[in-house]
Amino acid sequence: MQSLLKNRLFLVAVLAIFLFNLFVMNDTAMLWDEDESAYAGFAAQMLETGDWCIPNFEWSEIHRKPPLHFWTIAVSYKVFGINEFATRAPSVLAILGTLLVLFFVGKETFGRETALTACLVLMASLFVPNIAKVAVVDSSLLFCQTLAVLSLCAYVRAPAWKWNVLFWLAVALGVLLKGPPILILTGGLWLFLAAFHPERKRLIGTHPWVFLPLALLPLLAWGYVAWQRDSGFITWLIDWYILKRVSGSVLGQTGPPGYYLLVFLLSFLVFLPVFPAALWDLIRRMRERESSALMLVGWLVFGWLFYEILPSKLPAYTLAAHPAIAILIARQLLQINQKNYPYKKWVSGGSVLFVLLFFTVAVGMIYAGFILVGRETAVRVIFMMFLIWPLSFISGTLMFAKRYTYSIGGLILTGLLFTTFAWLFLMPQIEPFRNAPKRLAATAQEISPEGTTIIIGDDISPIPSIPFYLSRNFKYRYYYADTDVVANKLRTSDPYTVIVSDEWKEKLEQDLATTGDTLLSKVNVKGFATDHMTSESYWILR
Repeated sequence: MQSLLKNRLFLVAVLAIFLFNLFVMNDTAMLWDEDESAYAGFAAQMLETGDWCIPNFEWSEIHRKPPLHFWTIAVSYKVFGINEFATRAPSVLAILGTLLVLFFVGKETFGRETALTACLVLMASLFVPNIAKVAVVDSSLLFCQTLAVLSLCAYVRAPAWKWNVLFWLAVALGVLLKGPPILILTGGLWLFLAAFHPERKRLIGTHPWVFLPLALLPLLAWGYVAWQRDSGFITWLIDWYILKRVSGSVLGQTGPPGYYLLVFLLSFLVFLPVFPAALWDLIRRMRERESSALMLVGWLVFGWLFYEILPSKLPAYTLAAHPAIAILIARQLLQINQKNYPYKKWVSGGSVLFVLLFFTVAVGMIYAGFILVGRETAVRVIFMMFLIWPLSFISGTLMFAKRYTYSIGGLILTGLLFTTFAWLFLMPQIEPFRNAPKRLAATAQEISPEGTTIIIGDDISPIPSIPFYLSRNFKYRYYYADTDVVANKLRTSDPYTVIVSDEWKEKLEQDLATTGDTLLSKVNVKGFATDHMTSESYWILR
């Protein structure tokens, strides 16, 4: 691995592919429902109304959170305009910032080679690069969590005010992004180190009794203003994001213990040959009370294991633990060439498992593409795997044969190219199925005169992307639950455009026929709602 770190051509190639992955299709792919579209709606509404305090947008109530993420998107809109690229720009910058923090702050505790290798591991993982391409809060939160944890670790290793300032600054930003998660991680880690770390006395210098209240001030100030404006919103926020997630699952988002271990295995699939060894080596080091091992254990306990016992589960809940896993994997990759490396049999067995599992994933993707999308998509998956499978097989075989330098480079490229080809070959096939709301808004604009009022029927699935894209061209949008009211509006000379599904379209036609009226135009837009996994049919009526 050390020779790869000295190979500038390899490092430049990895960085170039990774940056390409971060930006490819960010300006053309429709916003994902529900979260991304809701956040975009909040930010756009803030700019339109000037209310930067309480996030509001149609069909987005359950996605409201503390406002920092929406503020960053709104600022991005100011710079780039209201579009998909601007919506996702803060998430892309947050992931880039996470990597910079992992290297420049992480090297203070874990060493330069380990920090650099961990960055390469994160770049080649299958979760972190892709979540950067979705404008969710978790990318920005990951930046704050990584900065907080590594600053605290650097402070314990060598106390300095700059680490303390960075630690509490990250906490302040983190709570304004999503509230409790960063407190669970940093507070749990602080207590863990206070109990087990040999330099625990240094933690006194972080002065949490002074700086924690200061770090919470921005959140409390926003909360106070929001409470004065709408006390019910703050009450709902506490109930929805804290009480309900502790006491039970939310919206069916649950899973058994071990759920997040599976998430890690899939995310770091290309590093499966060393993944078990990385976890076992951590346990061994912890028994020896190695300083950095204790820090990583505390990081994993409160970034991963804490969430395994909660009934509410989503893959992004443990995103904070991904840099820790990357550091563990990096350590194994750096030691694997040593003659006394104790896990070579584990690595050989893991390499066989990786080859078999990667082949299984390939077959599963081909089958899913054929069943869910169609033959052309399955052909594209076959072509994609035709390009990647030989590299994965050769890399796994070289790992089994103990040719570690070439195999590690091959595994990193396998992970990077998997993401690249997925966006280049698969997303263009999937996009026409999922971008019906975007096409719906564009078609409505084409057939509607200026000043038209949009009416949306109650039979439309309430996904935020529909009002978001409509709001770009139509100022007035109204929602009705009664077809008779909508039919009467269509009979007037006022410029109305009605958007309904199949059920209401038939009822409206029948209602209008009773008075001898007919529709001026009707256009059907079909698609697939990925969040509901259902086919959608929209009618634009005038």
